[in-house]
Amino acid sequence: MHILLTNDDGISAYGLTVLENLARPFASKITIVAPAENQSGTGRSISLHKDIAFRQLADDRYEVGGTPADCVMMAMNLLFKDNKPDLVLSGVNHGMNVGDDVGYSGTVGAAFEAAIHLVPAIAISQQHAREEADFEPASSFGPMALEYALSVSIPPRAVLNINMPGKNNGKVSGIRKACLDTHKFCDEIFEGSHPDSFRIGPLVTKPEMLAQSDRYWLEQGFISMTMLTMDANDSVHTNNLTNTDF
Repeated sequence: MHILLTNDDGISAYGLTVLENLARPFASKITIVAPAENQSGTGRSISLHKDIAFRQLADDRYEVGGTPADCVMMAMNLLFKDNKPDLVLSGVNHGMNVGDDVGYSGTVGAAFEAAIHLVPAIAISQQHAREEADFEPASSFGPMALEYALSVSIPPRAVLNINMPGKNNGKVSGIRKACLDTHKFCDEIFEGSHPDSFRIGPLVTKPEMLAQSDRYWLEQGFISMTMLTMDANDSVHTNNLTNTDF
């Protein structure tokens, strides 16, 4: 199986090394196409109206001077236009991607770009991951989570979003299917360091959470798995609208 790896923390991020180690037993070929710099919070954005650097660093390893979605778009249209990879793995993100924040996530955005190309995609994130030691749950229990994920049928134009619990949440207890929590981290705006400038954040974790949600299960020491879809159409409420002629 040919697996394409990408992330949003940049090609030098430790989480990408963890992801490569997780993917290796399942892959006959691995290609890495990742951003040259940290692109956290870029969601599904793409770089328009400017040149994008695309550089080969080694065999099957490329860096892109753009967003995670740029990386997957270039991989699909330049490297593998006629022979798409069998799977795209995005991560392991330095921090969880849960609840309303999945829309901001470059990790999830890269996976959705793969889904648009009808390539199965999995986004993997690690709660509270900043230092190398924080990735111990992903390194130890990621193989079992990935093995299970590969047994799941991912629908066309969908992404399986996996979050690993933080190291400080105790021994990983298992895998739980989860709904998205309803919360976001960045609601505060502060004055910036220059005139007429502002900063978003810092990230604040609110204590409220939905039962059975992705964040709920992480706090209980479980790996959360949620299927996300590109189909944002609300069929029920769309059908309540009335066609009108002018």
